[in-house]
Amino acid sequence: EDDVEEATKNYPVYTAEDFLDEVFMPEDEYSRLVGILKAKKNIIRQGAPGVGKTFAAKRLAYSVMGVKDIERVMMVQFHQSYSYEDFIMGFRPTETGFELRKGVFYEFCRQAAEDDRPYFFIIDEINRGNLSKIFGELFMLIESDKRGVELQLLYADEQFSIPSNVYIIGMMNTADRSLAMLDYALRRRFAFF
Repeated sequence: EDDVEEATKNYPVYTAEDFLDEVFMPEDEYSRLVGILKAKKNIIRQGAPGVGKTFAAKRLAYSVMGVKDIERVMMVQFHQSYSYEDFIMGFRPTETGFELRKGVFYEFCRQAAEDDRPYFFIIDEINRGNLSKIFGELFMLIESDKRGVELQLLYADEQFSIPSNVYIIGMMNTADRSLAMLDYALRRRFAFF
């Protein structure tokens, strides 16, 4: 039974060289990007639509992990109606009433907390969502020096923290006029590249 487990967990090695082969980016720029990501933990890649930001973001994650481990990379796309309930947790209607459901980021952080390897949460169209609404009380905790700090969650009687091995890569199109809407709080928490 252990052999089956091992076979599924054998991901191909992915190096910085692989990244530079697949993504059009000078080596010094790549090194700077990785340095910023490791220090800041949150970056936002800006670019014109269709230049392969999503492709590059996943490859960046793989190159930092050293393997193409798809289980430690998650991607979501923000939009106007994306909410805290989708992202962290919230009550969802059921046949009999409502039940508390865990959101994608909550589950991702819980998974990362049990591991010390790096995890990457990729957010496409990050500027399309209302960030302070989506992150709620966790907006403060995404800062690199607040990692591991616990906060009481809005809906659940539990303490929650964002582990220091979770990296957030946001992507936004420079064609979007909603760029100006990015508030200072966001600019402070993310490095722009």
